[in-house]
Amino acid sequence: MTAPKTSLREIKQMAKKNLQSTYSFPKTLGSLWIIAIKDPEKRKFVLEGVAAIGLGALVIGGNDSDISNIIAVEKVSQNDLVGFDFFVFDNEHDGVDVMQYMKAGIAPIMPEKNVFSGMLREFNPMKFEGNGFFWDSDSPYCIFQKVVAYTENIKFPEDRRVLLKNITTTF
Repeated sequence: MTAPKTSLREIKQMAKKNLQSTYSFPKTLGSLWIIAIKDPEKRKFVLEGVAAIGLGALVIGGNDSDISNIIAVEKVSQNDLVGFDFFVFDNEHDGVDVMQYMKAGIAPIMPEKNVFSGMLREFNPMKFEGNGFFWDSDSPYCIFQKVVAYTENIKFPEDRRVLLKNITTTF
């Protein structure tokens, strides 16, 4: 007799609970994310916005730990990646392996012009196409707008499932 297969979504949920415990994030956080934005002013703006809407984050290489539910780290362990929901990356920050993040099922929020532009497309929930969220301006408002777009889409279980599938099949 074979055991029931565990879905990636279930694995991500278990890993998220472990991360919440490890980093002392509140259990009520909607999503956990990783931010790798080099510019400190943009990073702080985005972090304050996501903290205000109830998300928690690890910030790579930042010192923004005075913001609620934000923890600064030098790097994220590859074993922890599966517990995160999305990452914000500005193409400038060192130490982020975008392919590993995507293989772990983490949704990318990045500039439209990036190394993976040939493989990544804006998520369109009406057509169930795409595998990420991409901003076209360097403004922190545009970056935060894509974070909000992500959070709106994952409220719907089918959108969340399709986005996760699209991300993992890309890599």
